[in-house]
Amino acid sequence: MGLDALPTPDEDTLDQLAGFTGVGWTTSLFGFLTSAVGYGNSIVTRVAADPVSLLYVGVVFFLATLGLDRLAGVVAED
Repeated sequence: MGLDALPTPDEDTLDQLAGFTGVGWTTSLFGFLTSAVGYGNSIVTRVAADPVSLLYVGVVFFLATLGLDRLAGVVAED
């Protein structure tokens, strides 16, 4: 009773995931910057209680995008 091997994602799937995470980090950083400047602050406070959390989410999405891009490059070489 062994586990089945996980399917290897292809380059297109990894590019789509990287695009999704790219939109995520861009959006969260824009949200942080608008709250830091004070423009649209009421909308941001409804989404996140602490605007710095948007910065943390942006960093996580950015690192995920970098990792997915590197993984897509490795898959493309194979």
